[in-house]
Amino acid sequence: MGGYNSSNTSHLVELLEQKFPTYFINGEKEILSAEEIEHFNYPAHKLERSSDWLPSKRPLTIILTSGASCPDTLLDRVMLKVLGYVEGVKDPVEVVDGMTIT
Repeated sequence: MGGYNSSNTSHLVELLEQKFPTYFINGEKEILSAEEIEHFNYPAHKLERSSDWLPSKRPLTIILTSGASCPDTLLDRVMLKVLGYVEGVKDPVEVVDGMTIT
């Protein structure tokens, strides 16, 4: 996640798309539904819409990363929107509050 002109974020996309399905977005508004996402195709330098971006198979592992200048609040909003599409997830605030540092 990050700005389409961000060299840092673009490099993350280049690395991740070699191994994983990767969707380069700049905010939660591009997550249209659990079935559809609008994302930037970095190699083609254009916006695209993809279907079936969120796998139905559970358990599910998602890597959510952003460029260095991307505000944490934007990343949080994307995380919460994605979690809203997945049944049975734990509330992230409760998980963090329940963590203990040893």
